[in-house]
Amino acid sequence: MALKQKGAYCSNCQKQVLAQGTKPNHILHLLLTIVTGGLWAPVWLLITFMSAGNYRCTQCGSRV
Repeated sequence: MALKQKGAYCSNCQKQVLAQGTKPNHILHLLLTIVTGGLWAPVWLLITFMSAGNYRCTQCGSRV
């Protein structure tokens, strides 16, 4: 999974910090979906929705 970054306010650190999250490798999941005849598509959707908005503070590790 690749990293995504954004600035966000951390309530634990009580300041503006750099937050990191992961995003799925869509090319890999597309290939798996094609190879499995579409059976991988629900897994791909689940992984995509679970990783959406999943950012963590780079200083303390809490969710932002």
